[in-house]
This record gives sequence, structure tokens and C-alpha cells, in this order.
Amino acid sequence: KCLLRFWALSDLLTTCRLEKYPGKQIAFHPCGTGPYILKDYNPSEILHVVKNPNYWQKGLPKLDGIYFKPVPENSTRVAMLRTGEAQFIFPVPPEQAKTLTGSDNLEVTVSPSIIERYVAFNTKTKPFNDVRVRKALNYAVNKEALAKVAFSGYAVPATGSAPEGVDYAKVYEPWPYDPKKARELLKEAGYPNGFTATLWSLYNHTTAQKVIQFLQQQFAQVGVKVSILAMEAGQRNEYLLKKPEDAKLNMLYAGWSSSTGELDWALRPLLATASWAPVAGNYGFYSSKVLDDSFTKALLTTDRAEKTKLYNAGQDAIWNDAPWIFLINEQNVSAKVKNLKKFYVQPDAGFDYYEAELD
Repeated sequence: KCLLRFWALSDLLTTCRLEKYPGKQIAFHPCGTGPYILKDYNPSEILHVVKNPNYWQKGLPKLDGIYFKPVPENSTRVAMLRTGEAQFIFPVPPEQAKTLTGSDNLEVTVSPSIIERYVAFNTKTKPFNDVRVRKALNYAVNKEALAKVAFSGYAVPATGSAPEGVDYAKVYEPWPYDPKKARELLKEAGYPNGFTATLWSLYNHTTAQKVIQFLQQQFAQVGVKVSILAMEAGQRNEYLLKKPEDAKLNMLYAGWSSSTGELDWALRPLLATASWAPVAGNYGFYSSKVLDDSFTKALLTTDRAEKTKLYNAGQDAIWNDAPWIFLINEQNVSAKVKNLKKFYVQPDAGFDYYEAELD
């Protein structure tokens, strides 16, 4: 009965809040029962939360508040940490991780992640509706070199459509770097002289800029000339939330991590037919009956052997269809002042700061 009353009250509060902030306004006026409550929110500029005086767990939280500030430029982010303007930064620019490690009052942490970086193709438009073209561009990218150039070695080539740390992820041999094979496939598909296209990035930070510039150079070596665009927050909705018939996308550099740590949430929002934009994150409109059917059936059983069999079938379909360029799995690299305790980056790049404190 207590649980029922709680949910009834929760629903009532939500309804009242929706009446006060109708439509899109509700996104800027969240509420909740966590250790911190919203003080100020300005998209792309600041998120300020303060201690919840009514938090259920005695003694928590220990901080009076937290400011979250997006800083796309790598050097600026590091400078803020060095000067004390910030006490914690993530991600640490890979190229500066080693220099920060030598600082007396700073601490760098490198930990495994379940973040996968990939390039999604618009599989509904030429030339990307041809699997030979998609495979060619997988062969065209040197993932080992990408890990070194853009991530300073804090990444490894992708071994599947989901990272190894995700439950039920199947491990494959990474797509090899073979520009000769790439050119052969392009010729076979009817593009002996390559083609022109656009490559968008879901992010505009410095590391993403390095990635798309590297990809631009790699594609050029097999005759594919791409123009690049690193999108800002306001552009993402305008460019990506389109139905197939309205989409202008060719290729999109993006990334994802499963907050549940399980395969369904690692792939369903990105590759299921039901997740086509603008509903979810399948911006390339990939569709596979094998994937859809196997993942749906996997949700209906708790038998691990059966789930593994079903999930493997879906992952095999993805790997063979190559709706993405499977790039890299990166590590989480964060840095903080040494007197900040118990503030962690989780494998999915979420934060655990429930017991965080400053000495």
C-alpha cells in the first residue's frame, strides 16, 4: 500500500509539473528525489545542482553543490583544471593525459569503458545502400592509427558492434586495414573513381575534430572525397531528426554506451528498425529482420544460453551488413584535484558522485 501511495503521489506531482511547464518547457525544469536538486540550467552553458536538504540518506550528499560545464576545446578544459577553476574534468584530452599525470596536486585515472565510436551510413541512399561500399570504407580506415592519432593510444580497434565489456557482446576480429581491398570493392560496386559525400560529427570537441579529419584523409586514399562538419548542439536536432525521405545524412561519426551494461540497450536504440530517426538513434535507417526478430525474442527469455544464441544471430547480421564503420572502443580518462574524493566515471561514462567530498 505504501508503494502504491508513493507512485500515486509521484504521478500527481509529475502531472502538476507538466501543467506548469507545458510542451518542451518541461525539459528545462526537471524534478526528482536524488541527492541534488536543480538550481540553474542553460543548455550548452551550465547545469548547477545543489544539495537536496530532504535527501533520504542521512549525511549525504557531502557537497553543497556541483557545477557541470561543457567545454569543447581540449586545452581550455585542461587549463581550467590547472588553475583551480574546475576540480574534475572528463574526458581528459588524450594527448595531455601524460603531462597531467606529473602534476603534484592532480590525479589522472584511466579506466575501461563500454563506449564504442563508429560511423553510421545512411543505408537508404546511394552509394551507401550497397553493402560493398560500406565494407570498402571499413577496409579504408586504419583503426590502429586512429587510436594513436586521435586518442593517443587510449583506445583499441572495435571488435564488434558492442564493446567486450557489454553483457552478451560477441567478439570478432577487427576489420583489417586494406586500402587495396577497399578500392576493389568500390570498383565492383560501380565506383572505380570513388565518389563525393559528407561526413558529419555528432560532436564538435577537439578530439572529434581530429577523428573526422583523420577519416577524411583515409577516405581520400581510396578515392572517396568527403566534406566534414562537426555539429553544435543546436544543429543536431535540425540535421538528424528527420524521416528517411527527408534525411540529408551520408555518414555520421557518433558513439554510444549502454547504461544498462547489456546488449539490448547497446544496439536496439541504434540499429533496430523501430529506432529509425526521429524516434531514436538509428540515423542511418538500417533494417535487419534477423536483428529485429532475434533481439525481440531475446527479451522474452532469461535463459543465458538461449539469449546468447539469439543475440549472436543479431550481431552476426550487423557485422556482415556493415551499417557502420566499426572504429574504436575508447578508455575513460579523467582528472581531478587530489582533495576531491569519491567522484568516479563509470564504464558507460556516467558519473557516480553520491558520496563525493572535498577535503
